[in-house]
Amino acid sequence: MKTALIKGSWLLMLGGALLLSAGPAAAQGSPAPSANQAFLYELDEDAVLLNADGHVLVPSGKSPTGLIDVTTGQPGIPAVRHAVSQLQGLATLGSLLCPIPQEVTVGTNDCTVIATGTDDVALVVDPATGQVVPTSGAVSGTYAVVVQLDNSADSPEMPVQTGTFKGVINFQPPLPLGFISGGTFTIDGVSGTFPFNAVFRQPFRQTEKGAVVTQRGKTVAASKADSSARSAAAFYLLDNGDLQEVRQDERAVGWPTVRFEITF
Repeated sequence: MKTALIKGSWLLMLGGALLLSAGPAAAQGSPAPSANQAFLYELDEDAVLLNADGHVLVPSGKSPTGLIDVTTGQPGIPAVRHAVSQLQGLATLGSLLCPIPQEVTVGTNDCTVIATGTDDVALVVDPATGQVVPTSGAVSGTYAVVVQLDNSADSPEMPVQTGTFKGVINFQPPLPLGFISGGTFTIDGVSGTFPFNAVFRQPFRQTEKGAVVTQRGKTVAASKADSSARSAAAFYLLDNGDLQEVRQDERAVGWPTVRFEITF
């Protein structure tokens, strides 16, 4: 029974149904970082599943769990989700990632920030449902505040401030949210570290029944068959329980993106 449940749900990384009463927020507005904040969006992600031995797992219809160990060929149970992501977003003028007006690149108040992040999130099998769910894991990476170099038509690309960051992200399945508390980052050329907290908002779609599931909760086959996945409406879950529709400028080549809301 356990292997059958795992096979049907091994890719439910951040998913599950939310409260049926949740509905789209009446006022969408234009989400933007407040003072001492930065919003970064995940432009792409390279993720793999690892078992307890650190071996990569891949889908297989011949395995009772739906996965096999590429090293041994044996059925596998995921223990870690390892991922590397590229991000880009905005930081508000006056914050630690947008300290001076000369670094502003968007309007009169926002700096452009890019980052590369790596995370290793531990996975467990929920004994009640058989679903594989994320728990917590280390997050680290590098960032740069960038300005225009030689083409004003594309996004800024010249680093004027760089540094590193690290922390621990904690998930609360089935909610499509993650939280970093007590994270730290550095600024190259400046001594010491600086604290930050962050909320990870995973985009999701409303189902016909009114429940909410994350896109990352679909199986590979279902995602591949969904030709409208890039353009269909998607939502973020807000702190008050409202749903906020993902805007066009919160998408990457049409795909809804994860939004990291960072507070310093």
